[in-house]
Amino acid sequence: MQRVLAAVGALIAAASILSACTLGASDGRPRIALVMSHMTNSFTTTVAGAAVQEGDRLGLAVTVFDAKSDAATQISQIESAVAQGYDGILVEPVSKEGIAPGLKAANEAEIPIATIVQQAEQQDRAAAYIGGDDTAAGRLQMEKVIEAIGEEGTVAVLYGPMGSDGQLQRKAGYDAVLAEHPGVSIVLEQTANWDTAEALTVTENWLSTGTHIDAIVAQNDSMALGALKALTNASRQDEVHVSGVDATDDGVASIRNGGMAGTVSQDTAGIGRLAVDTMDKLIKGETVEAVNFTEAVWITADNVDTLDTGD
Repeated sequence: MQRVLAAVGALIAAASILSACTLGASDGRPRIALVMSHMTNSFTTTVAGAAVQEGDRLGLAVTVFDAKSDAATQISQIESAVAQGYDGILVEPVSKEGIAPGLKAANEAEIPIATIVQQAEQQDRAAAYIGGDDTAAGRLQMEKVIEAIGEEGTVAVLYGPMGSDGQLQRKAGYDAVLAEHPGVSIVLEQTANWDTAEALTVTENWLSTGTHIDAIVAQNDSMALGALKALTNASRQDEVHVSGVDATDDGVASIRNGGMAGTVSQDTAGIGRLAVDTMDKLIKGETVEAVNFTEAVWITADNVDTLDTGD
């Protein structure tokens, strides 16, 4: 993984230079701009690393741009890629609504553009979506939680940013499963905005209420780790089933060490590879599916060694 991160880091640096100057000489390979929302956690770096490796395998030059969680920066990067004549653009939207001008610029230049990880509000302007099926991920997570705690139990849910694509779709999966298991109920629920520290505080507040909790269902691993920290601080880590989504390096390490009970992998490295495979077809003028999902897999201590981390 360190080798992949170093390669991605170098490519991000190169992208920064390209965005500020005239395009230099090309080595002749078709070029794909991969515009990530940010590069601050293992999920995004794994996606980008796998995309770069897949590009090398297919004879494509994949350049990674880091939008640093800023929608305006991301639009500027897409428009720059259009102006520089990239052959294809993959974008992980900072927000569902935020990339409309970038989609419009790519469409007008007739450069194929596709979204990854999160769909855009104007998804019909993109040639394809590549990523996990968040509803399936949420459904799988809640099914496994109920398998663990039984048909009678109480659940607390840590959500991502309210109204975000991932929050809504994963919750839809939870709701579908809970409707089939009326003995299990959500007794506490709150956003922690994908953030470990915020999840720690929320969970501490929950524990202070004295509400009985059989399981904490976090919509990503970062929040699951915050919840686990709060439980550990209260010496209650063995009383509550804690799970997340994304199978990040930290989440997987926690599972290996007996912390988190499980996580849902959406094949993080596979998203990067499938994105480049799909864009390769678009550049060649081939037809692709509008929606391209990777598979959701439940990861526990029993199968963690089978996980593809993109190394």
